[in-house]
Amino acid sequence: MSKYIDTVKQLQSAADRRDRAAILAMVTPDLEYHYHVGSKPVKGPEGLGRFLDSYWSRYKDGVWQITSFAQDGDKLLMEGWEELTEIATGQRVKNLYMGVMEFRDGKIAGWRDYFQLNRPPAA
Repeated sequence: MSKYIDTVKQLQSAADRRDRAAILAMVTPDLEYHYHVGSKPVKGPEGLGRFLDSYWSRYKDGVWQITSFAQDGDKLLMEGWEELTEIATGQRVKNLYMGVMEFRDGKIAGWRDYFQLNRPPAA
């Protein structure tokens, strides 16, 4: 098994605990996190910390499941889903997920997430 998927599992565990400090310790000082296609990326641990604070203020009871992954050099490609509850509405939401993480010196240096938020109607 890839050492990088082990790092992501540690990240998932820290996210389950909402352990902000543990998550920030897992990223490089120059982290670039693209959480949404077309939005300005989050940069560095400080930016990621602000992102987490905002995200955790809007959602609870998150489950992030990786169903498959592949590693090529310092990149890890992951596929799965995330399910969570919107605090404002109480609605449970499940989003399909694909992401890529780039590692440097054992830490996450690049992170791109791709979610299917607005599901098209069935054909």
